[in-house]
Amino acid sequence: MPGHYDLPADMPGFAEAQTEMSMRSREAATLPGAQLDVAYGPLPRQRLDVLPAGTGTPAHLFFRGGYWRLGEKEDRRFPATAWVPRGAAWIVPNYRLAPEASLPDILGDAQAAFDWVISNAEACGIDGAQIHLSGNSAGAQLAAMVAARTGPEYVASLTLISGLYDLLPLLDEEPNDWLNLDIDTARAMSPVHHLPSPELPVTVTCGGAETEAFRLQSREFAVALRANGNKVDYFESPGRNHMEIITEIGTPGTPVFAALERHLEECRNRLDCP
Repeated sequence: MPGHYDLPADMPGFAEAQTEMSMRSREAATLPGAQLDVAYGPLPRQRLDVLPAGTGTPAHLFFRGGYWRLGEKEDRRFPATAWVPRGAAWIVPNYRLAPEASLPDILGDAQAAFDWVISNAEACGIDGAQIHLSGNSAGAQLAAMVAARTGPEYVASLTLISGLYDLLPLLDEEPNDWLNLDIDTARAMSPVHHLPSPELPVTVTCGGAETEAFRLQSREFAVALRANGNKVDYFESPGRNHMEIITEIGTPGTPVFAALERHLEECRNRLDCP
């Protein structure tokens, strides 16, 4: 399916979505108690932002996309403007980028960020039993791999947006120009070969206007998760492309936001939280 993993910067809605997210992210940085550029490791890009929502609250830990070579956490703070007033913290890390860093190195950063959140949950006002993982595109691959490597007692739910779950098709695609994957590494970094605990509830979604390659990746990963015993909610957000769907993580009334809300509520019910 050559070319179907292309993500041109001039795709419809790209500029508008980016402007909206950047504007709202600047607003989020001014929220009370915002902890910005917190180190979770010694390297310059091993930093994260915590937008807290009080004491003992649930938290969303979100891994942004960018094909593992682009992007900054500073323009993915924006969902906090919706989640913090609803009593949920928002956490977004940076991680090292390809080609300077390998994909195993990048995944190591994602795992280190998650481990930091677990270790510092109380200090950040977070209930360590209510940490919900999510990510889009490359960030969905990272979130899925972290969930697979982590005990179910530490991950409350997993929400994956427009992700890449089988990296073998990328071996002959442009992204491998900076990923430098071989067959063994592609398999080792593919969530479809490393599934989370069957106890973990998962949402898998993508935009209805995305390329068939991205939609097929999501559909096939949802099938693999169901076969693994996971409770899976799969849907395609109508009319959204790969960029437009990102805004839904922080926009009440959209399908992705509603899915995140359901995970929060189901977790509270399991834990019998007020």
